[in-house]
Amino acid sequence: MTNLPDMAGAAAEITLGDKTYLMRPLSIDEIAQFERWVDDAPIRQAVRNLGGLSAELRIELLRQAQETAQKASLQSPEIRQERITAQMSSMNGICYLIWLSLRREQPELTQEEVAQRLTMESLPYVQERLDSINGFSSPSPKRVSKKAPRKARPRRKSR
Repeated sequence: MTNLPDMAGAAAEITLGDKTYLMRPLSIDEIAQFERWVDDAPIRQAVRNLGGLSAELRIELLRQAQETAQKASLQSPEIRQERITAQMSSMNGICYLIWLSLRREQPELTQEEVAQRLTMESLPYVQERLDSINGFSSPSPKRVSKKAPRKARPRRKSR
């Protein structure tokens, strides 16, 4: 059964690690921000690789990354949408979208904190919550989990 916040696209509580947060539906501006984030990926990658390069090589690497990002934003709508949709399913994309949904209510929360609190066990639960409050799609039966993942219990020593 779908609960009212999911049906209404209203805010919903989610649990990441040992903390509970309020997740809001993404605004048009936040979706546009995600699209820019996808387009700007070559620039972020170039920045990560600048260390140890000469000034000339750094400038050239950044120029090429800027050109690649600009070309990406000018692709046909179908190709660009396919690329953006693919990023929505990537680990980095999911973390970024979750962070965008959480930051209005928790402005101090960083993208890195969200990534650190997500686990492979909690990912289906959090992704389903993100999908449902934003009306992205009907989640597959394998992804649906209304409960927060259980905390790990200490293992008993075998005798």
